[in-house]
Amino acid sequence: MTSSTAALERIGALVDPVDFDRLVAEALEQVVPARPLLDPRRELSASEIAVLEQGGFELEPLSLDNAHPLIRSAAAYAALIGSSLSVAQTAARLHVEGSRVRQRLGERTLYGIKMRSGWRLPRFQFTDEGTVPGIEVVLPRLDPTLHPLSVVGWFTTQSPDLTYGDDEVPVSALSWLMAGRSARTVSELASDVGELA
Repeated sequence: MTSSTAALERIGALVDPVDFDRLVAEALEQVVPARPLLDPRRELSASEIAVLEQGGFELEPLSLDNAHPLIRSAAAYAALIGSSLSVAQTAARLHVEGSRVRQRLGERTLYGIKMRSGWRLPRFQFTDEGTVPGIEVVLPRLDPTLHPLSVVGWFTTQSPDLTYGDDEVPVSALSWLMAGRSARTVSELASDVGELA
């Protein structure tokens, strides 16, 4: 058993390891550029290099290792895609036909990522009983051009605009909705997400 297979089993993902590898490869193709990152020194004139170095810029090309932001983003995106549900899995979870899932994707009341191999629906929007309460009100308000990692990050990151309790502790949009609080409040914030990105 590979570590990715064990991780998928831990979260209850119903993805065949071969399908998971295919999804990861497809996700990586979408995130990592086809050509290697260029050496900035080859792209700039001597005077441009001198000015940048004088300003304290480092011009050495970054290696694509596990610390590189592009690789870390690619890994996060691959994990998101690999742990997402297919249309058929979503239909089974929601006790509807696949056509209803596709209809909701078109209405943007479910969030999906279109891949060559078909739609993938990230798990953040689902509970054991169905969808997160009120999420169908929030999703259509999000800018459809946002990257999936931005969407998931926005839903799962604490927001200073969403607080409750005596201590007014900030919570994420997802926690807010799961607590049964107003979806309208979150949908108003969702309209501004594209402007903040």
